[in-house]
Amino acid sequence: MRRLLRCLPAALLASLPVYAHAAEWLAPPAMYPPDTWQGRTIATVRVLDKLDAHIQMLDIPTGQDVPYKSLTLHATSCLQRPPTLPADSAAWLEVHDAHEGMVPFQGWMAVAEPATGVFQNPLYDVQLAGCGGDAVAPVPPPLAVAAVPQPGADGSPVPVVGATPSPTSGAGDVDAAQPLSPTQAPTTAVAPVSPPLPTPPPADPADEGAAPLMLH
Repeated sequence: MRRLLRCLPAALLASLPVYAHAAEWLAPPAMYPPDTWQGRTIATVRVLDKLDAHIQMLDIPTGQDVPYKSLTLHATSCLQRPPTLPADSAAWLEVHDAHEGMVPFQGWMAVAEPATGVFQNPLYDVQLAGCGGDAVAPVPPPLAVAAVPQPGADGSPVPVVGATPSPTSGAGDVDAAQPLSPTQAPTTAVAPVSPPLPTPPPADPADEGAAPLMLH
């Protein structure tokens, strides 16, 4: 047993190079910017009837009116996050209640932040549940696929073939003049230039030989 325990560290050290060579480099995941949205054709809302505590899910096609009891709901647009971002949906909705004295609603409703936009009155509560239907504008651009770096002999990643070379790589690039960014451009101190002195007006010949004016 003791002999086995003594041989265990040596076996672990001998297996480290094998695990190092077996490591695989993975490409970074492609993700959309956080302000990317995907347009949809249907806005799904949740309507709560406070009189009988009934909840009704309604699908509102964008650009159309959908009546429900005394309510009229209209969806101008419905947007949702693409798959690479946290799930969220937002819709521009208009809600009108036919009862007298009810204040209408017009604005954005978001699933992740329901308190930012919600229609509430003594009879109904309306909240956005999500977006569905076909994909319409705005349509996110296709994601760029990043190349997988290949490990070198020492296990470090090597540049991918066809990648843009570094400005400092290559012998011929040393002599070539490289454009400098505004942060790399050398700054030289420039002495301030004083404004030119005003030139005196030309002397009048009639004043030559006149005595200076004395003030008492």
